[in-house]
Amino acid sequence: MKKRIHTFAGRIFASLAICAALALLNTATAATEDEIPGWHKGWTLAPYGWLAGLDGTVGSKTPDDGTGGIEFPPRIDLETSEDYEAIGFMFYGEWRGDRWMAFADSVWANVSQDADLKVSRLLPESDAKATVDGNVYQAAVGYRVAEWENSNLLLYAGARYYDIEAKAELKGGILPNKLSTSTSKTWTDAVGGGRWAYRFGNNWGGFVQADYGVGDSKSSWQVFATVGYSFSWGMVTGGYRYINLDYDTNSYKIDLSLRGPLVGVAFQF
Repeated sequence: MKKRIHTFAGRIFASLAICAALALLNTATAATEDEIPGWHKGWTLAPYGWLAGLDGTVGSKTPDDGTGGIEFPPRIDLETSEDYEAIGFMFYGEWRGDRWMAFADSVWANVSQDADLKVSRLLPESDAKATVDGNVYQAAVGYRVAEWENSNLLLYAGARYYDIEAKAELKGGILPNKLSTSTSKTWTDAVGGGRWAYRFGNNWGGFVQADYGVGDSKSSWQVFATVGYSFSWGMVTGGYRYINLDYDTNSYKIDLSLRGPLVGVAFQF
């Protein structure tokens, strides 16, 4: 299973790299100022491949009453590990006018790795194989508030929707070997943030984006950075994205960090 997922992810990244190579060979032209990611008026559509990893906790919060009550669903503790299976996709679309802009962003990540499964305070943690499916959707409206010779800054506000599902299957220990559990939660946060776009040289550029959200969750935030090379039709980009979310109620908690490198192609028209 691990080899199949890694092979699939590798094929995605290889395909995007081939697209970049073909673009370099066939369509490389000097880009105009608008085509470098300072401020492209019009539409941009960008698919990305994302090699996501994660760590955190998903599951119930047993009241600290000393009874050692059973947690349902059990708590899944995930730690950063080199031994994990991951695949992720992102799709980004935006429209820009003179100063106003609007964008929508969707993220899907599937990560499987070893985890600790906590069923009761009175029982030790058990080794488990955990799989987390994360879907994040965001939409926002922004306004360019400042510009300089080689960069500009925009601020935006919108909403972000989360759909998180976690599954765990016991690998062994004192509990029955076939024990498995799954749980899912959805929620929405209001989000505000900014993006600084820059360029250097004739065709190179990128952006750094950060935002913070609050609402149904305790907090959520992300940092997203890219660098890319522009062509007449758009650009080829690579970068890194980190998403942190903290959903906390009296009886349930999701505290996860999704992060990893990405590569994609942005089509501008």
